[in-house]
Amino acid sequence: MNQEHHNSIINFDLHIHSKASTYKEKGGIVDNSTKENIHILLSKLNEYNVSLFSITDHNRFDLDLYLTASSILAQPDNSYPKIKTILPGIEFDVTFEESMGKCHIIAIFNPVNKNMLIKIEKVINAHLLLDENCSYSKSEFNDILYEIGIDTILIASQHKDINDHSGKHSSLSDTTTKVEEVIKIGYIDALEFQKPKVEGILINNLKGLLPTITLLSGSDCHDWNYYPYHDAINQNKSFYHSKAKILPTFKGLLLAITSPETRFNCRENTSQYFLSGFSHQGKAINFVKGINAIIGENGSGKTTLLKLINGKINDSYVKKIIEKNELKNTTSAVPTKIKYIEQGEIIEKFNKEALFSSNEEKNFKELNNDSFKKMYYDYAENLYKCIESIINKKQIISTLSQYNISYKKNLEVSSYYINITCSKNFSDVQNPHEQPYFSINETINKIRNMAEQEYYQIYKKQLTTVLIELENIQINIKAKWEIIDYETKIKNIIHKYLNDYSRKKNINSNSRDQEIAEYRANRQKVIDYIIETIKINIEDCKWPDAPEIIEGFSRNEKRGFNFIKKASYNSIQMLDDFYLKMFVKEYNSFSQIQNIVSWDEFTNAVRNCTTSSAIKSKWKENFDKFIADAIKTTEYITDSYNKQVGNTLGEMSLSYYRYFTEDSNDWSILIVDQPEDNISNNNINNKLISYFNSIRNEKQLIFVTHNPLLVVNLDVENVIFVKNENGKLFITDGCLEYENEQTNILGLIAQNMDGGKETIEKRLKVYGKKY
Repeated sequence: MNQEHHNSIINFDLHIHSKASTYKEKGGIVDNSTKENIHILLSKLNEYNVSLFSITDHNRFDLDLYLTASSILAQPDNSYPKIKTILPGIEFDVTFEESMGKCHIIAIFNPVNKNMLIKIEKVINAHLLLDENCSYSKSEFNDILYEIGIDTILIASQHKDINDHSGKHSSLSDTTTKVEEVIKIGYIDALEFQKPKVEGILINNLKGLLPTITLLSGSDCHDWNYYPYHDAINQNKSFYHSKAKILPTFKGLLLAITSPETRFNCRENTSQYFLSGFSHQGKAINFVKGINAIIGENGSGKTTLLKLINGKINDSYVKKIIEKNELKNTTSAVPTKIKYIEQGEIIEKFNKEALFSSNEEKNFKELNNDSFKKMYYDYAENLYKCIESIINKKQIISTLSQYNISYKKNLEVSSYYINITCSKNFSDVQNPHEQPYFSINETINKIRNMAEQEYYQIYKKQLTTVLIELENIQINIKAKWEIIDYETKIKNIIHKYLNDYSRKKNINSNSRDQEIAEYRANRQKVIDYIIETIKINIEDCKWPDAPEIIEGFSRNEKRGFNFIKKASYNSIQMLDDFYLKMFVKEYNSFSQIQNIVSWDEFTNAVRNCTTSSAIKSKWKENFDKFIADAIKTTEYITDSYNKQVGNTLGEMSLSYYRYFTEDSNDWSILIVDQPEDNISNNNINNKLISYFNSIRNEKQLIFVTHNPLLVVNLDVENVIFVKNENGKLFITDGCLEYENEQTNILGLIAQNMDGGKETIEKRLKVYGKKY
């Protein structure tokens, strides 16, 4: 990887003094910190792996010392390879409020060119403080910075609690009682501490403060022989260097200070699964292990690069661009470690209600509606039987007069053949033990299967006891069932032989015998009908009770979300819906249904029914519709606070990114084509960026985007800019702060992304900063 293009974690120190600070220092502690001894300091900095530093004297700027150090570091074969850059700086004494003390503010300047450096020295010399107790007023300080006119980073010393205004440490809180206000307006870019315990105090002081402010350590070294300590006597053994992931440049430091969450306290991604990059016309274009953003105008070939590195190059237009520009994938990774989200994929999955499903994974658990279906099936069956019973009772009574027979003495004689009459229901025996018998068999088989499963082994003793009891019940029910079953079989046999006998008798009987047989058969019919009428009138109709209210609900808690599926019948009495589906308006209440007393009324009552012969089929059809509507499900998602996630495409897209970024096992490389699609800028800035930030030190992210927020505010570590001129691609890459004579990454963002300039300016809101 070209280190010049991409940043890395470096040590830096922006608070070192030289002999130029003599007017404020006693005991000659800076006497040896001179230009002639600069190699002592550089040797120490190299030893402590300091890549970026500044010499910040009290209210002075030693241009000659700066140029000497800079010249040494510019030599390709210098003895200090770990040191990359020195930045010009000054430690100012400034008083904010007249009634209070002064504070130290370190100003780090952008070393644009030698003329500007000369200007720094000239302006400072024109406003020299000669007395060690003197300081600049805030307005004088502002005037000096304005007169210098160079991009500047301001770092205020804060060596204690921000509520301590005792005036003893030249801290920001010693010169103003409004420390938080100064921070909020962005006047100060960072606070400097020297002891770790002070850092802890400041973190607690500033907790919840927006905008957040960067905390930096500074050595405050005066005698270079004892770096990183103050001098031979004052040695802060707990001091440690600040680290940041930056290029060792002014712009790198500026971007770190404006995005402390991503640049400080970070670590290098050590994942073994990553894509190293691709080549373009023989030139290597490298990816970083962190976040890579591919930008450019529409049609510039950005999506082609994603397809190239993901091995999806079968489309003809992709092949054409690859061949014409000599693009080659120079790396590979385990396919299962790559998560690739193509453009439009989220919309497609959203429309198919499969956004949160991956392969065979089902985040919404299926519902078992059997209990609900059985409950209403039984209710519908019993309701039908009751209506049918009422109708039959009325019908039997009203038609009883039709069943009559005249007593004929001359036919009350014996015939040649014996006449045997039998009830029409003789062989139609209902076995009340049949359903319980089969149900208990099913239950026993289920428990036996459970007893064999590994999960239930700890309950095997209890399950065995249950099985013994159930098997005893089964034996008892079976005995009762078998008695009725035998009765049915015997009666069927008798019925068969009686029919055979009657058929043969009819063939061989004379007319007189047949007349006697017919008379006796009609007499039996009248008797049977009277008995049936009596039975029906004796029996009361037992109308079914309303079905219970039951749950139809499933919850799957996963990765900070609750995936909830809810049926329409969940915890709701569905009886009114049942009546509405089954009956017309005039009969859609229980009291009205009880008044049905004829088949014509029943026909008119059943929805969509026109004839009595269609009642059963329409009844089933209406019931099926009721069940279908009742078991329809609604799926929704809540977060860990049980707050429902919205169901719009944008809200679900955002939740989708949060969902899979919280999983650290399934993948190592995320490739996304336009993650900003369907998500508002507000949600990108406040949520999506935080989701990606949470995995930047563990996963590799590579995405195409047109949204500058996902480049600038996400603080991507590598930008790949693609330009297409008549099919020929021009590709530039580097971190946000990278620039040379030909390339300025922030400039490319500002010029080629809608809203890029404004986004950069909002981020670099600190004093006088420009991209």
